Amino acid sequence: MKKTFSIGGVHPNDSKISAGCRIEMLPVPQTVYISMAQHLGAPATPVVSVGDRVKTGQVIGEPAGFISAFVHSSVTGTVKSIGPRPDLAGNKVTHVEIAVEEDEWAEGIDTSETVVREIPRDNAFILDRIKSNGVVGLGGATFPTHVKLSPPPGKKAEILIINGAECEPYLTSDYRIMIEKPEQIVIGAGIMKQVLGGPRTVIGIEDNKPEAIASMQAAVEKLSVLSPSYSGIEVMVLKKKYPQGGEKQLIDAVARRQVKSMGLPIDVGAVVQNVATSMAVYDAVMKNRPLITNTLTVTGDCLPAERQKNLLFRIGVPFSFIIEQTGGMPENAVKVISGGPMMGKAISNLDATTVKGSSSVLYLTAAQTVRRPESNCIRCAKCVEACPMGLEPYLLNKLARNGMMEELEQNAIQDCIECGCCLYSCPANIPLLDVIRVAKGDVMRAIRARSAKK
Repeated sequence: MKKTFSIGGVHPNDSKISAGCRIEMLPVPQTVYISMAQHLGAPATPVVSVGDRVKTGQVIGEPAGFISAFVHSSVTGTVKSIGPRPDLAGNKVTHVEIAVEEDEWAEGIDTSETVVREIPRDNAFILDRIKSNGVVGLGGATFPTHVKLSPPPGKKAEILIINGAECEPYLTSDYRIMIEKPEQIVIGAGIMKQVLGGPRTVIGIEDNKPEAIASMQAAVEKLSVLSPSYSGIEVMVLKKKYPQGGEKQLIDAVARRQVKSMGLPIDVGAVVQNVATSMAVYDAVMKNRPLITNTLTVTGDCLPAERQKNLLFRIGVPFSFIIEQTGGMPENAVKVISGGPMMGKAISNLDATTVKGSSSVLYLTAAQTVRRPESNCIRCAKCVEACPMGLEPYLLNKLARNGMMEELEQNAIQDCIECGCCLYSCPANIPLLDVIRVAKGDVMRAIRARSAKK
């Protein structure tokens, strides 16, 4: 029997319309705007000045703290400005504006497509390459990868899970890289396995992706014959269920270990990395190539089949440019989402630019976005049954609307992963996710303030 996580979850329609679309290269615009705040933690500090000429892959931002990451130029050109610019949510963050010229890569970067399979034995060298090339998690959280691969004293990685679930409806970019770049993903997994001391390594893929499963299994078999570095890596087929791509849910599904409230995966001996992150680790270590590109999906029910895309983009490209290059806004689209329909965020500013973790341009119609009238909670407990964190969303909603902060914390609102399962399952159309998300932010600020005083 195929594994899945043990608590909650829902089964939204896959809508993987763009699954058959090969990855295409997105052209580069005349100007890019590269954010210094595109990873979890402190924004990077710009290390270039207006008027400087930069090369593709050159460092333009340095980490500003332990949880931070290097930022590199995704193009060759001249720095035109450095300053605040609205991001996807409209928040002002520091961007470096670069007028684009013909590509000239920084020294020491291997831009060839030759696959390098022999993993360096020096783990310090590997971690330095991952850090200096700005690799962050590409599954959503954008946590600096070198930090995740350096467990604190007393903690040991017993299992490394490579996340190929891509459980969000519509998104297919991870699916495509598993088909088109499977060796690079497995090599990246082998690199991380070595750095972590050789834990059990599992690539988890949902059963609605048979072509990706076959591709990854073939790559694992091929590489395990070529080098002992890849022996023991396994592909595990998981039963489709949302939100299986969540770290805690994936750990439960693969290893049957539960991460406690406010705990981290490493507390139960697990490290989880996305398949795109694994490929970025390969690029960083084997090619000395910084993380300046990623793959995103352009999709939606209102988008004609010929305009469905999976695109390799450079960071700093405006979303308006992507929309223009893929045929413009569909006539009956009323909202554009970055991410999937369950956890993605509406793009309030189409001139905002791509960051390392950008995963989609998803068009939604009025019928898909209309808010149905809210009615009274009927105590059906469907939200409780659906919550993958074992919370009681109906109760959190009531506590939040009454401003009961202490009770919200006592009922673990801080553990909410904002997956939207409660909202999806509610027959009363109560905006559970919206209310809980705001209240969670308030509680987390109170927790951080309390911790700072200690």
